[in-house]
Amino acid sequence: MSHSLLEISQAGLVTGLSSAVELRPFVRRQLSPEEGRAIEILGHAIEYLADEYCADAQPKGRLGNADPRIEAIQMLKALNRSIYFSAAEVQPAFARVKRWVLGTPTP
Repeated sequence: MSHSLLEISQAGLVTGLSSAVELRPFVRRQLSPEEGRAIEILGHAIEYLADEYCADAQPKGRLGNADPRIEAIQMLKALNRSIYFSAAEVQPAFARVKRWVLGTPTP
């Protein structure tokens, strides 16, 4: 018997989800080819380590413990985020057209 996420949430089985998720506006970033390639390589490395960790039959204990594989994944994810957030933000097309039509200066 499968339940939808809405049914599970209404049943109180998913708790704290709304407080854990921070709503942020959608922001596009302009990445250089090098930054894009770095994020791609880091993504593959993160995926590989996560797959290896999940496929390992040994008992793992709690997530976030001192397992070096988890620490490596967290380090790669932090590096991935730092590369992404260092890129310049791109304004949405609608905002650029609106600014052009109204003749307002670039912020």
